[in-house]
Amino acid sequence: MATSNFKSELEVPVPVDQLFSWHENPGAFERLTPPFDPVTIKKRKGGIDGGEVHIQMNLGPVPLTWVAKHHDYIKNKQFLDEQVSGPFASWEHQHLFEKIDSKSSKLIDEIDYKLPFGTLGNVFGGAFTRQKIDQMFAYRRNITKNDLISQSKYKGKSLDVVMTGGSGLIGTQLKAFLNTAGHSVENIVRGRPQKGELSWNLDNKTMSNLSGKDVVVHLAGEPISKPLGGMIPLPWTKWKRKEILESRVNGTKLISEHIASLNNPPKVLVCASAIGYYGDRGEDLLSEDEDNGNDYFSHVVKEWEKAAQPAIDAGIRVVFLRIAPVMSPLGGALQVLGNAAKLGSSPPVAGGKQWWSWVSVDDVVDAIHHSIITESLSGPVNVASPNPVRQGEWASILAKVIWGRFGKLTGLIPVPGFALKAILGEFGDVLALSSIKVDSSKLIDSGYKFRFNHLEDCFRHLLGKRTEENLQ
Repeated sequence: MATSNFKSELEVPVPVDQLFSWHENPGAFERLTPPFDPVTIKKRKGGIDGGEVHIQMNLGPVPLTWVAKHHDYIKNKQFLDEQVSGPFASWEHQHLFEKIDSKSSKLIDEIDYKLPFGTLGNVFGGAFTRQKIDQMFAYRRNITKNDLISQSKYKGKSLDVVMTGGSGLIGTQLKAFLNTAGHSVENIVRGRPQKGELSWNLDNKTMSNLSGKDVVVHLAGEPISKPLGGMIPLPWTKWKRKEILESRVNGTKLISEHIASLNNPPKVLVCASAIGYYGDRGEDLLSEDEDNGNDYFSHVVKEWEKAAQPAIDAGIRVVFLRIAPVMSPLGGALQVLGNAAKLGSSPPVAGGKQWWSWVSVDDVVDAIHHSIITESLSGPVNVASPNPVRQGEWASILAKVIWGRFGKLTGLIPVPGFALKAILGEFGDVLALSSIKVDSSKLIDSGYKFRFNHLEDCFRHLLGKRTEENLQ
């Protein structure tokens, strides 16, 4: 049974001890797991110095458990992962760390693996497996380098961060990002808190004492959509509209009033908001100074931000991140429309001329971190790639990334706007029909550098579809 080999090298502009610590801190596994091959940690014992992890993964529709142990730990030099049981006949992954100079270092990943079923496994699965590994490590190199560059901008003490919405798409990645940087993160949860968690209750208007905390990140709110099977969006009911509004306004008000009452409050409150504040604005380029729109969701966002006024009045720095639709195959527009595109449908909607602002999930995480550490930043801040696209182009790029030269076939049958409106009602406007083209100059001028400026690069990163020349 032949052994296959893989090797990856990455130079990063940080000292070797920082590179090693990033891998040793909690959160590294979560940051390095690509969303195009998601896994779940079922059990974890210890860390990279002799620990063991049980991972739930899927091979197509078949669930598998992969058990790996860590050994051969030498601080700032190496550690190894070895499969105890799982999908491979054998798997050993050596992580090597080399000092280049006092300000830069190199990460070397070397993997020796054997596929099951011997020669038959190599014939039918060898190329597929190698392609998966190539895409996974291209993703890992991008995350590792960009996270370390971003984290290196902060030179202060480790921060004590508390966060609502920590179990969501953005929150899970933000917690992992902050943990790898050495910060402490506690989730604020409903119900009985577990070890390392705090609690709040919107009905009783009570929450854990946040005195002495450094930062509050407020991400919680009723999701605007929970598509059936990750594919079929549902229209808003009266109950849904009520929950969307009240969860955002009441949660923000509770946090703001609480921290405003403290003698030693957090220094900064970072609140998630949305570019839905502006409403359908056609060809206008929208800065943070623009008035809100006149539709339901614009009203929601206006009231959402207004609810933080007690914190502002108390002298706490408050940042409202008006976030564009977040690109991730694990949720939102890319999940719904990406699944449809995989089935052969990625058409223009209502003519496809409406502007779609967008942002990668990694840029959202990075922008939150930037907002925490940039003391000059406050008030509303647009978080969207500086290169918005029209909806028809968005759909065309997605189809190209998934299907290559056959992508054009997925857009042959356009979707009329009235059909979407008839099915989804007002939510159809928010999902696809509104034209919102925002200007991110305020964020960029504060020193933020986007990881993904162009939609195709973003899709290829998130979907594991890098071209051959971009795998290295």
